[in-house]
Amino acid sequence: MEKNVLCVKNRDARQQYLAQMLLEDGCQVTLCEEKCRELGEYELVLLPVVTAKLDLKQMICQLQKGQRVFGGNLPEFFQDACMEKGVSCYDYMEEETIAVKNAVATAEGAIAEAICFSEETLYGAKVLVTGYGRCGRVLADRLCGMRCEVTVLEQEPEKRAIAEISGCHSVQNIEEILTEHTAGEYRFLFNTVPVRIWKEAALKELPAGMTIIDIASGGGGVDHDYCQCHGIRAKLCPGLPGKYAPKTSAKILHEYIVEQCR
Repeated sequence: MEKNVLCVKNRDARQQYLAQMLLEDGCQVTLCEEKCRELGEYELVLLPVVTAKLDLKQMICQLQKGQRVFGGNLPEFFQDACMEKGVSCYDYMEEETIAVKNAVATAEGAIAEAICFSEETLYGAKVLVTGYGRCGRVLADRLCGMRCEVTVLEQEPEKRAIAEISGCHSVQNIEEILTEHTAGEYRFLFNTVPVRIWKEAALKELPAGMTIIDIASGGGGVDHDYCQCHGIRAKLCPGLPGKYAPKTSAKILHEYIVEQCR
């Protein structure tokens, strides 16, 4: 693949690796930080996975018909504007294959965050995983491998069944956790649900000293303001693949870009 490529870094380590992979493909690659000029000169414009700090409105003005733009979490107004201008727009976060492959890096990053953030070992600990989707499933599997006693909180019966045959306990709702006599034994909570389900009423019933790692998108599923005000050890951890496995994550993005440009 020989393309003229602009790669916007925006302090994302994945972009550096991605640029190198495209250079090895024979592309001409230009790296820039947040503010880039003459976007219309490039066949491909590669935005980072996190675009919140970029001036996307200004970028739209520079894009030209026939270009391809790749990025993550691209807002609807940006995608609509690209369509109107005849610019092909690809959002990494809307691609199922990328999400599935990134689940491994996300799960491993969540475990790394828990180890660094807590004062206890994960080995042998009683752990609660909220949600059993792509990330929750991989995370629960890794935690079981570390000899944790894992309970999965999941509403869907089919997913609970899979969790149980995979060596986990399962519950359907938060109330079951808070009412069971062993609730106070949980030492870690990993949330993967991108809906605010851990609110004040539930958080105040959790055992003192619990470590909460929230890897859900969109601000997470935990009331972090409440946690901060009441001394609960909780951390929102977005973008874990880029932090803990930027090279692997870049390889996943590279494969997707090459496939779309064939």
